[in-house]
Amino acid sequence: MKKVIIPLISLLMMFMVNAVAQDDSGSGGNFKPAAGDFSGAIMFGRSMGQWNLTTPYSPTRGNVPSGSSWNVYGVAPQANGVNGTSNSIANMVGAEVRYFLSGQIAVKASGFGIIRNTPPRDNMQGIVAYDMPNAGWIPDYQAVKAYNRVDMNINLGGEYHFNGKFDRVDPWFGVTVPFYYGRQSEYDPGVTMYDLGGSDPEIWVHDVGPRHGELIAFGGSAVGGIDFYLMEGMFVGLEIKPVSYVYAYMLQYPAPGLPTMGSDTHTFSFMSQPLFKLGFRF
Repeated sequence: MKKVIIPLISLLMMFMVNAVAQDDSGSGGNFKPAAGDFSGAIMFGRSMGQWNLTTPYSPTRGNVPSGSSWNVYGVAPQANGVNGTSNSIANMVGAEVRYFLSGQIAVKASGFGIIRNTPPRDNMQGIVAYDMPNAGWIPDYQAVKAYNRVDMNINLGGEYHFNGKFDRVDPWFGVTVPFYYGRQSEYDPGVTMYDLGGSDPEIWVHDVGPRHGELIAFGGSAVGGIDFYLMEGMFVGLEIKPVSYVYAYMLQYPAPGLPTMGSDTHTFSFMSQPLFKLGFRF
């Protein structure tokens, strides 16, 4: 990623030097937004969509059934995207779209979504025949574990753009309402036969049913920033949240028919979640 970011920063510096040269030469431009304008931007920084969403373990997660245990761990959701450090400009975290109702008022939406689906495949027990006249081997075909995951992050809000004395500089302040949804499911369809030395082998089912972890989070944030237009219709921006609050609730489903385990977390942050943006207005 650094190989991409360093040339990008160099290119932006060239645009800024060119913009200053144009201003000094007296060439003007239409840099301020107007009613009916749209803008789109790619955001760089630390994603608020990072959560420690967990799925309960399988009842027979160990290699030997007699040595395994089944626990639903007491974990709570954590907003890993709210962090005073570890913010990297080299990380793209989503996209933003704005619509300007007037030259000073805009509504916006941002976020991302990821959906993964791996269907299960049954296993097949192998055979090793050492004591037969014609020894034969059939390998163990392991099961494919089902894994499904949904990660969604949607932010809706509004902005007020101030009239500054510099044409290329566009400061603004606003509010956003974030919503997050995550779901993670696992299921191991494998059935294993263990020869423990008794008269009959023991058959163990790996999973008694699909296991789920589900998270819902929402909140509210004050947000401020500034856009600098490199040329007409192209800008770079900085954004930060002076005050932010997020409530997250997580449920763990260990198996069908069993009680669920719930946990929640309140996250307050101040002057957090800085973002860098590269965008276009059209």
